[in-house]
Amino acid sequence: MKLLQDIYDWLQKNLRPPSAFSWETLILLSLFSLYMAFLATQWVAELLVNFAWIFLILGVFWGTTSANQFRVGYKSPVEPGFPLSPWITGVLVSMYIFSRDGQLRQETLVSWPIISAIIAALPDFVGEGPRLKIPVPQKRQNLVILFGTQFLLSCWFQFYFVIQHWLGDYPSLMADDFHQSAFVVKRELANSTIPRGALILNTIEPKLYERLDGKPWPQVERLLLQDQRVKLINAVEAEAKQQISPKIAEDAYWEVNSAISSSNSGYNLDLRAIWQGPRADLQNQENYSVGKLCQITPSSVRTTPAANPTNAQPTPAAIGNFACAPVRGWGIDQPSAKRDSFIRQ
Repeated sequence: MKLLQDIYDWLQKNLRPPSAFSWETLILLSLFSLYMAFLATQWVAELLVNFAWIFLILGVFWGTTSANQFRVGYKSPVEPGFPLSPWITGVLVSMYIFSRDGQLRQETLVSWPIISAIIAALPDFVGEGPRLKIPVPQKRQNLVILFGTQFLLSCWFQFYFVIQHWLGDYPSLMADDFHQSAFVVKRELANSTIPRGALILNTIEPKLYERLDGKPWPQVERLLLQDQRVKLINAVEAEAKQQISPKIAEDAYWEVNSAISSSNSGYNLDLRAIWQGPRADLQNQENYSVGKLCQITPSSVRTTPAANPTNAQPTPAAIGNFACAPVRGWGIDQPSAKRDSFIRQ
């Protein structure tokens, strides 16, 4: 019994608010509501969780507003300095609206400056009574600056998430050069500087190998004719884009073209993946592309005796040999220099 009495005395001494009408009371009510919500179920628990958030927001706002430690440049009640309370409370309000389930969403960060500005401006619109009032002219300029800066901050936060979304859909942009950008911070990710077109060409190579290598030379030459070659490249390109995982929006902006040229007794097949999507340097009219050079040459093999008439000598037959060089081009031969002000790992 003495242990329980000691615990009760300690709680009463350390957790008892100085008065019933204080910010400490609101914090305790928040904790009590959260505890009761843990014991309750269904809509009752949800209601108590909402009460816990409301008590917490009001308690934190009251406590941080009355504490001089949360003011920048505080000297005296006549020179109170700049309060940080609206931005501390704004974090809680933004989390209450957008992240009550514990998952931090981008809306929480984007809305935080605007919500904080509204909280900071409330005293200028509320008079005695309480009643609404129009801010005095001396306050209006400060309100314009306050909301202008906070809207700008929210726009920067939103812009950051837009950039991350773009880089997720178009990772090949990481191979571009942003050293003249005033706002893009290059991130260094695994294989982030290798354009996705290189992956498409490397996936196409074994599919062409299956269709051309070891096949009769007349059949290979027919497939290399203009119309047949275009159909072949389009088919293996579609198969490669279906095979690559994960699927991203960038794949639709890569176009694979081919060109054929004679080389000794065989042919050179030039595969080129051309980037048709967004780019950092709009003044540069050159195509962003990666290429792979493949050689197709005939080789002679002897037919099996069973394929020849009786007592006839085996005759040589030509078949195609297919081999490709590594991918070269944009972001591979000469990677962009890392000249950004900051490199994020």
